[in-house]
Amino acid sequence: MVYIIDIVDINEYIASGILESVTLGLASPQEVQEVACLSKIYPEIQAEFIRVQKRCEEMMLENAQAPDPSVRASLLKAIAETPQEKAPEKKTEAKIVALNTAPEIIGVSPMWKMMAAASVILVIGIGALWFLSNREVKRMDNIIASMEKDQLKNDQILQAMTIEKDHLQTVQEVLAAESVRTVKMTGTAMEPEATVKVMWNTDMKKAVMHAEKITPPPANMQYQLWVIADGKPVSVGLFNYDEVEQMTEPFDVNAQNITAFAITLEKMGGSPTPTMEKMVVMGPING
Repeated sequence: MVYIIDIVDINEYIASGILESVTLGLASPQEVQEVACLSKIYPEIQAEFIRVQKRCEEMMLENAQAPDPSVRASLLKAIAETPQEKAPEKKTEAKIVALNTAPEIIGVSPMWKMMAAASVILVIGIGALWFLSNREVKRMDNIIASMEKDQLKNDQILQAMTIEKDHLQTVQEVLAAESVRTVKMTGTAMEPEATVKVMWNTDMKKAVMHAEKITPPPANMQYQLWVIADGKPVSVGLFNYDEVEQMTEPFDVNAQNITAFAITLEKMGGSPTPTMEKMVVMGPING
């Protein structure tokens, strides 16, 4: 995995597992060079790289096994019994200095270099297993976090759709009957262009209301719907602008001998009697 330096995401880079790969000698030369460069540019990457090396050192120390003492004795005996050849004469030769073309990685301790050289089998065994499992855990964590985020978003969308579906079904129940009557309320002198329709199901004694045009009320006021029953105003309910502007939930209309509907603008919480000078719309029942 190779990143473009100028657009690197530090958290994503650390979570990719490349630091562990370089530490265990499993990375490509290009990845080694990349980690060396980014460690110098980003202190966070350098600090995490050092932590990764320390974790590997600790893991090796925990799993290190002392050799059998008999092995040392056998080696010393074998060396003593081996005939020693005379050392050849030294010839003065030009000293060849190897150029280290590999990039220096900040934070690699001498202890780690020696242990890595002396513990190849241990690195390949436990170290590689730790690296692979650690990288897989990080990958799974990222997938789970992404799925949880998507699930939350999908749950919110599903909840909103379910609420809207239930709302439309209740509205349809009111509008489906043959007994539905439409009452058109038109604007008064207070708001001449306002138009609001009430769809009233006389059998169910329920209605819904929708404004074709109406002005939003002030912040401290709301709409109050009235019916004129037996010549007297009877409150049907209080409504906010959003409810009227869209389509209200079905509401009860239980009064008898209704001859008209009207809406007034009242203070929040409503009024026991309509404020006549604040009447917004009114409409008679025809027939």
